[in-house]
Amino acid sequence: MIKVLVIDDEMDVLIVLREILTRAGFEVRIAENGMEGLELLRQERADLVITDIIMPGMDGVATVRAIRNEFPGTRVLVISGGGNIAPMEYEPAAIKTSAYLASAAKAGADLTLTKPFDRNELIEAVRSLTAD
Repeated sequence: MIKVLVIDDEMDVLIVLREILTRAGFEVRIAENGMEGLELLRQERADLVITDIIMPGMDGVATVRAIRNEFPGTRVLVISGGGNIAPMEYEPAAIKTSAYLASAAKAGADLTLTKPFDRNELIEAVRSLTAD
């Protein structure tokens, strides 16, 4: 079974993505931040990591770089909505979604998706990245 790790600081997003991917036949673990995600990867490797970009603490670009450094063979899908909804104490710099996703691609992401995306788009992206 293909193992997917989803990293996002929004629990609602984690729950929805886990449900969609589990129903599509993937084994899914979730993490609420980049550091937690890296720790889970160290405990048990994943075939694919899906990470948000805008997160407090270790952002998605730093997370992608760390994954590339420690787990170079792991595929990475980056998702971002551009920070339109964020906790009040976390105010990211005013950078457009496309700039965030470009930064993630430069850091080593295999594919990027802009939120909102539909379930079929997500499942297709995961299948294409994990196909042998």
